[in-house]
Amino acid sequence: MSLLFCFILLILPIDTATFRLDEVVVLQHKGTDSDNPQQQARQVTLLTTADLKALQVSAPKDIASQVPNLVMPDYGCAMTSSVYVRGMGARLDQPVIGISVDGIPLLDKNTFDHTLTDLTNAAFFAGPQGTLYGRNTMGGLLALQTRQPLDINDKTGSISLSYGSANSIQAQASVYQNINNRFGWALSGTYRRTDGFYTNLYTNDQVDRGQNASIRLQLQYRPDYRWTLFHTTTADYTSQGAFPYADARTGSIAFNSPASYHRISLKESMRAVRKSEQRQIELMATYQLLNDRMLMDQDYTPMSYFTLEQRQLQHAAMIDAVWTEQTKAEWYRFSLGTAAFIKHNTMDAPVTFLQDGIDSLILKNANNGIQKIFPDDSLEIAESIIPMNNHFLLLNTGAAVYHQSEFIPLPRLHITAGLRLDLEHTAMDYDASSLLHYRMTAMMTRQRPLEMKLKGHIDHTYFQVLPRLDIRYDWDNLTLYAYGARGSKAGGYNPQIFSTILQNRMMSDLMKDMGVHMDNTTNPRYSRPDITEYRPESAWTAEIGLHTLIFQHLQLNNNHTLRLDADGFYSDIADLQVTVFPEGKTTGRMMTNAAHAYTAGAEAALHYHWTGKQWRINLHTAYGFTDARFIQFFNGIEDYAGRIVPYAPRHTLSARVTTQYRFTSSAVLCPQSVALTLALSGQGRTYWNEANTLYQPFYATVDGNLQLAWMHLAVNLWARNLTDTDYNLFYFVSMSNAFFQKARPLQAGITLRYQF
Repeated sequence: MSLLFCFILLILPIDTATFRLDEVVVLQHKGTDSDNPQQQARQVTLLTTADLKALQVSAPKDIASQVPNLVMPDYGCAMTSSVYVRGMGARLDQPVIGISVDGIPLLDKNTFDHTLTDLTNAAFFAGPQGTLYGRNTMGGLLALQTRQPLDINDKTGSISLSYGSANSIQAQASVYQNINNRFGWALSGTYRRTDGFYTNLYTNDQVDRGQNASIRLQLQYRPDYRWTLFHTTTADYTSQGAFPYADARTGSIAFNSPASYHRISLKESMRAVRKSEQRQIELMATYQLLNDRMLMDQDYTPMSYFTLEQRQLQHAAMIDAVWTEQTKAEWYRFSLGTAAFIKHNTMDAPVTFLQDGIDSLILKNANNGIQKIFPDDSLEIAESIIPMNNHFLLLNTGAAVYHQSEFIPLPRLHITAGLRLDLEHTAMDYDASSLLHYRMTAMMTRQRPLEMKLKGHIDHTYFQVLPRLDIRYDWDNLTLYAYGARGSKAGGYNPQIFSTILQNRMMSDLMKDMGVHMDNTTNPRYSRPDITEYRPESAWTAEIGLHTLIFQHLQLNNNHTLRLDADGFYSDIADLQVTVFPEGKTTGRMMTNAAHAYTAGAEAALHYHWTGKQWRINLHTAYGFTDARFIQFFNGIEDYAGRIVPYAPRHTLSARVTTQYRFTSSAVLCPQSVALTLALSGQGRTYWNEANTLYQPFYATVDGNLQLAWMHLAVNLWARNLTDTDYNLFYFVSMSNAFFQKARPLQAGITLRYQF
């Protein structure tokens, strides 16, 4: 990898611009012609270092509540990192937004839910970002920035320890050193554990008990004033209980088979940036390893129906290069880039049928049909456990070229046009098998073996054209903008449905082996491997908006600012990817391109800042509305045209206020400052099904944080869900049974942080 990096460094490069908000540097985003986030043809939600500390942010999902129309719900497992934004998103597989850390994208959604160490700022760029960032950024990009070794003057470090509800502990330590402003290094680590908040009444254990550990090494080298080289290695380990799903009839969590998730991930990344007065060149290369194991009681009941074990070993790599040039004619600027990636995933996902599953899902269905023809006969199966072995090799490769030109034909008028050409190839090799021994009571005296095998290959190549056109007009304190862009979400395959395919093949083969023909024993649709494939989803989006500084009043000891951001958007979504469960009591779920939909809405955010001699007040509030509806969606039973797309809330609301007072006393025990933050977040109504008969009403929660700060020591007293609001995070139907997941109750704790 290092040799590849050195070679490409000589011939290719990549680009990023920097945003500034007040006194802090705010993240990087390709292809911008201004370092001011309020002069962008897009909505940008920014969280500074102070905001992140006040909100006690430790994972990407902690940020979502502050972004209008963005939801990253906790579905009970670090693997199920579902994201919904502006009415778009899905429970399975491909994400609708991208996440990058220090300019390096996370290449698999299974790693979205991870621990963030020394995060300095975060920005969410709303709307399609595919022209510059490609696939799976149809709804936006969450860009996270951590502290860098050369950001400090000499040497610094910190140690923090947190304790909270459910015996939850988090410990973190880091050290940074800058050597002569040319070479810097940093080492940081985090450990978290919890006893959990959800009880499995069948086992009397906590469902979500778990722990996480991560370590990160950063190297930064600046050989001269033009070049900066970055190298980061991050390793992460997660072990947790999972899937705290309660029966909708009883409200209780009670299942008898293990449910857990274990993950080891490794990310190796390198960046090289060369800046001159008119040119910027940057190269990014990353290798990411994912090795995880999931155990699931797939019926979520005390009955022994079936269980799932899924193991993945995934290798992923990506390179991206951009050359940005500000021409001598100051009215024109362009960026030219290229990118390529590969993902190689070996997956084993055996589904094991247990006795209750064999009796009700196989024997009952078969005997109901058999006894209509042979009333005195019945089918018997010797096994009490039937493994259905599923092995997959998933390969995903792609390459792209992209260009963006920025024009200033008139003073204050900015026009940006971009185009990306994406070529992507997907392939899946599958090898599924199962073995059982059966007997027809009246026809057979001995058990007969029956082996099912399903082996084959599927592949497809997709070509995407992702254009973008922005128009922006700047006054002194007002920016108006409009844009149109196309985004896409990648296609793929459904390994989860293979257990259903094998189950149906088993029924068909049983009937055929016995010489019995009955059409109603299986659903032929769920017997074909080709249903595992789903196509890319795409959307055309149009948006108009504004950024305005309503007023800015500056005096020596007084500073008032009030800023408003607002927008309206419309997206037409083709080949909408919808999660479906086969009819009846089956084992699988799948993604399919079932619908054509639209989403329309508006967002507004108001930011107020006041600084006095000893006081400082920050107030932020944001509201988002989304109306996402099916234009066409017929699932074979019911027509859902005009119905609201489920799982994405129609309304989101956030408000937070931070009040800080700085003491003038020089007493040793007197803190330098005290700060109080209250943050409200709410969302709803959220529909749980396509028929729109079930929904979570609007709800709101309040978090609080009180901080006392000395020169080297800070003490935080914090609480989440102060009002102990009761609401549901998730609802679904499996095997004709309904389940939901409740949110966590009131949590509180204390955090001590020492900085040296």
